[in-house]
Amino acid sequence: MSNKTSNQKKYLTLKERACFTVGAFGRSGIYTLMSMFTLVFFQNGAGLTLSQGTTIILIGRVFDAINDPLMGMIVDRTRSKWGKMRPYLLFAPVPIAICTILLFTAPFEQGSTGAFVWALITYILWGVAFTVQDVPFWGLSSVITPLESERTSFISTARLGSTFGGILPALLVPILYQSNLGYTKGFFVSGVIFALLGCGLSILIFFVSKERVPKSDSTPSFRETFAVLRKDKLLIIVIFASILGSTMVTANQCADYIGNYLVIQNFTDFSQIFDSSGNVLSNVDAAAAYDFWIPRGTIVTTLTVAIGVGMVPAMAIFPMLRKKFSLKQIYIGSAIFGLVVHALCYVVISADVTNFSIYVLWVFLFLMGLPLGIYNVITYALIADSVDYLEWKTGERHEGVCFSFQTFLSKVNAAIATFVFGQLLDTTDFQAVDKSLVDVEGRQIFFQQSVETQKVLLALVTIVPAIGFLLTIIPMFFNDYTGKTKEKAQFQLEEARKEKMEIDG
Repeated sequence: MSNKTSNQKKYLTLKERACFTVGAFGRSGIYTLMSMFTLVFFQNGAGLTLSQGTTIILIGRVFDAINDPLMGMIVDRTRSKWGKMRPYLLFAPVPIAICTILLFTAPFEQGSTGAFVWALITYILWGVAFTVQDVPFWGLSSVITPLESERTSFISTARLGSTFGGILPALLVPILYQSNLGYTKGFFVSGVIFALLGCGLSILIFFVSKERVPKSDSTPSFRETFAVLRKDKLLIIVIFASILGSTMVTANQCADYIGNYLVIQNFTDFSQIFDSSGNVLSNVDAAAAYDFWIPRGTIVTTLTVAIGVGMVPAMAIFPMLRKKFSLKQIYIGSAIFGLVVHALCYVVISADVTNFSIYVLWVFLFLMGLPLGIYNVITYALIADSVDYLEWKTGERHEGVCFSFQTFLSKVNAAIATFVFGQLLDTTDFQAVDKSLVDVEGRQIFFQQSVETQKVLLALVTIVPAIGFLLTIIPMFFNDYTGKTKEKAQFQLEEARKEKMEIDG
């Protein structure tokens, strides 16, 4: 197999690799702003309760359960001079930019019915706009080259760009909203910045990419598409594995809460902020009450970066792991590693949640990032495999529909993780931000949370993800598209594609 691979024709150009990676970087900034900070903005920017915020997120993602697969079928039925993926990469960025800015705007009275309705509508509109680009963007990876070897490295590089893009909002957004801009203006400015940056970069791939895998001669109906997908066992396995493991990403999604209430709180002398009756003292300087060498506004960034630093090498070595192990082996092995690391983190830090070392936390977050980095790449590889599996079994290719489930799953994972986090935290005595409480510089003052609430927060970002890692393994045991079976299928598909390309040429 190695000699055969080395003699294969190469299809991808350097421009395609670079622009796709840069585009993934830009889009990830927008997506991370939404997935990591929407609940924070709903609660502290729009004045909604935790329950209201998580309900909006869940409703929006349930809507996407219909929206994403429909978009996939639309993509599969698209016929244009640019192909079936690329047209959407050209026309979607402007609506995405507009919806991102609107999502992080709070035009109504804090906590009012109008604020809730506005948040719900803009969240759903954002999901629709992003899906129009998201499905064909990642679906392009399955048609840009007919070779699995190129596809694996292509996706790995793109996911690296996506990971770095996700670090940028984690760095900038906390600085903005913890400045004298406050939550409402800080998030609005963030929305404008990442809307323009992300959409400007993501459109680049349209101008340099080509769709090289031959298109299907027939245009399936919606009913025919679902009938065919029922035969895609691998896709069904990936869907169940991903949904069952949704809470794996909780620590990454909720880093803002870890930073503010597990780290910053433990370095803050609240006696300099509140009197014995719980009232804010006059002329309070919140920065002076905080005693640590890392500024308050960048604590959340260090946590996200720690996870990201773990994800990067994992994604970088994925192609090498792929040469020695099957996707099934890598998936199960990384999930077991994630389970152990998250459980161990809880055991170590819960010993004294009010006085743990942030350096120890950084180490654990780095280790948590390793399996998340693998998961970040391997899901796309498995979805791409499911496209091939379907073609091998039925002779039909449905890249749009198959990759629509990947985009759907990434949103569902974030939604379920955030919903579980928010609903469980809402059962505690957690005290949300009161936007009227600011210090002399106009910076937000945070309440001191109880030890019990801190322990629940710790469990939500360690034990809950560990359960997700355990559950995600179960469906993957039924994946038999591996080893000699996959080698045989790939060989037959490549020969068939070469024959068709020669005939069409």
